[in-house]
Amino acid sequence: MQAQQQGSDYQLQSLRLTNPDGVLTADGKWKMQAGAEQTQLNLKLEIGNAGNILARYGYPDNVKNGSGKLEGGFSWAGAPDAFSYASVDGTLRLDTGKGQFLQVEPGIGKLLGIMSLQALPRHLTLDFDDVIRKGFEFEKITATASIHHGLMLTNDFKIEGSAAKVTMTGQVDLDHETQNLHVQVLPAVGSSVSLLSFAAGPAVGVGVYLTNKLLRDPLDKLVSFEYNVTGSWANPQVEKSGGGQP
Repeated sequence: MQAQQQGSDYQLQSLRLTNPDGVLTADGKWKMQAGAEQTQLNLKLEIGNAGNILARYGYPDNVKNGSGKLEGGFSWAGAPDAFSYASVDGTLRLDTGKGQFLQVEPGIGKLLGIMSLQALPRHLTLDFDDVIRKGFEFEKITATASIHHGLMLTNDFKIEGSAAKVTMTGQVDLDHETQNLHVQVLPAVGSSVSLLSFAAGPAVGVGVYLTNKLLRDPLDKLVSFEYNVTGSWANPQVEKSGGGQP
């Protein structure tokens, strides 16, 4: 770490924490003017193994594998040790590679449970329940979010897996541990339907496959499911809002 006072500010020029599962770098500023004290912090986490990193912070057996990058810029009133979710503002960006959600516990783990579809009805379609029970495998997760006084807003949270694509929009209250999210689940059935159509003949199979891809997987969209997730992280309330019929 390199830091020094410059005038009425204390500059964090660089901070680097490393372990076998990731590298955290940071820089920032502590404005120490009386009556206008503020902490600003920029963070970047290079993720080697997301599951192991979560385990290091007290949340084991929530995620398996997963590599990528988490970046954010944050500010809050007061000194660095005055941090609170209720006062923090900032932005956040997540981009991870292949991994798997596992069965999770209440608390922040329950929020991960919502991301892993465990809070959703388990009779979606095509034995999707089995996929959830075993742990939802994902190919990548991308998201951006803004935070204002502890309220995190996102309109482009996306999880892509071989079994389904999931998008989430809405808000999460970090201070009160609640959420108000709209979740869309698109089970990836297009390729399966196309393969089954080959039983009717190669020409039919090729036609169905090409039509599906040219129209951007319409068969998947026909069996999409939409839910509103509200309430607390520990006890999420799920209501179907549209899409296909479970």
